[in-house]
Amino acid sequence: MTPTIHIKETYTNPNSFHIYFSYAGKKKYTNLPTELQKLVHLKAEKDEFVGKDKDLIHIERISENGIEHFVVVGLGEESSHTLKVIRSQMSKAVQLARKVKALEIVIHINDHAKNVQSIVEGVCMGDYSFDTFKGKESRKKHPHIQNVYLVTRETEEIKKAVARGINSASALLLARDMVNTPASHLHPEILVEHARKIGNKSQGAVTITVLDEMECNKLGMGAFLGVAQGSERKPAFIILHYKGSGTHKFAFVGKSITFDSGGLSLKPSEGMMDMKIDMAGGAAVLGVFDYLATQKPHVSAFSDVYGVLPACENMPSGKAIKPGDIVTALNGKTIEVLNTDAEGRLALADALVYAETELKADYIVDIATLTGACMVALGQDLAGLFSNDDQFEKKYRSYAHYTGDDYWRMPLHEEYLSQMKSSIADLKNVGGRYGGAIKAAVFLKEFVKKAKWMHIDIAGPAHTDKGGASGWGVLSIIYFLEQIIKV
Repeated sequence: MTPTIHIKETYTNPNSFHIYFSYAGKKKYTNLPTELQKLVHLKAEKDEFVGKDKDLIHIERISENGIEHFVVVGLGEESSHTLKVIRSQMSKAVQLARKVKALEIVIHINDHAKNVQSIVEGVCMGDYSFDTFKGKESRKKHPHIQNVYLVTRETEEIKKAVARGINSASALLLARDMVNTPASHLHPEILVEHARKIGNKSQGAVTITVLDEMECNKLGMGAFLGVAQGSERKPAFIILHYKGSGTHKFAFVGKSITFDSGGLSLKPSEGMMDMKIDMAGGAAVLGVFDYLATQKPHVSAFSDVYGVLPACENMPSGKAIKPGDIVTALNGKTIEVLNTDAEGRLALADALVYAETELKADYIVDIATLTGACMVALGQDLAGLFSNDDQFEKKYRSYAHYTGDDYWRMPLHEEYLSQMKSSIADLKNVGGRYGGAIKAAVFLKEFVKKAKWMHIDIAGPAHTDKGGASGWGVLSIIYFLEQIIKV
């Protein structure tokens, strides 16, 4: 639940938590009340605050009204600050407000009207915490912000920016909620319910199709169903659809393994504890479609936008797929499954073929918590992006940078494909110890014919021990779809 956002030209409640902005090198805090400028200047000098993009100072003042709080956040250089910096700094300031149990925040916009959407997104992100399963007493100790006042002129442009900010933040936080939810409370059927809720609230803008196990089998999705067959829970192949006005078709495919035990190639207990997060790709897809359903933006580059979630669990049982078994993917290629814990690429293989051949998508992005190898290579801050088309990746890059969905372009080293060849099938699902993230991407490429395609491995940034789920991919794809004119 996001705070209520108000727009006011003036607002003077002294008990509020006040937030101001400063660019690097500007030491005259002219947007502050006159009586506070000197105090802030002195504290800034002491703390060496110069308005850099990680600077933040907090002033507490005792008055007859109680303790008053004032925060100045640095945004870096005025000519080069990004939406990511604004969002991050706002989030930090709001987290500070929650620590002092403030229920009301006043944000002095001044000359930052063009950044209102990112400011609102940062507010909602900073107020977020996953407390669904916490008791009432625990929630009382960490109250959420109730009201946020943006001090600026209430123009149509500002109102639209606030609405976009609320809707995009809500989409991001929905994805976070789903990834943070334990597998006991989130399984394929729950993802179906989330998709249907999105369809229902869209008033016809988003349509939902769900293929059950029998329908997937009839189509020939042997790879996806091979992963699913060990679980007591039935798989679901979920398709969402939104209409645009362009000429190309775009598909956003999300790995949706709602719990990954590793199957018969069982993970060690330490490696299994966080495997509720293995549907973070699918959560990102649902987050994007939640925004499309609510905001209903004009998508000018694509005639059709699809979301595809091959949702299932990867569990061991007497009916589970066994190491050495062979499955047949939707495109007819056979795969020797040597490691049942390399299951994500099997589910994605059928999803990619379906997106290109059945949905006729000529632009495809798949997003997945796919390999630990990518995390070893890039750490937890960066996703690894692979693409068969430089221009597609280049157009997406600026949106990822400005929204904070940071990644590093990785090579599609075709020579590694020979290590993914099987002696008894067309392919095998693992190919030796080294270069695991690249080999997984090269494997997936075998299931894309002509479409321009990006594979994004989010094993690192999807979730952190300290911060929980990140919602990686939601904002960058939203901005990409909403703002790109043509591909």
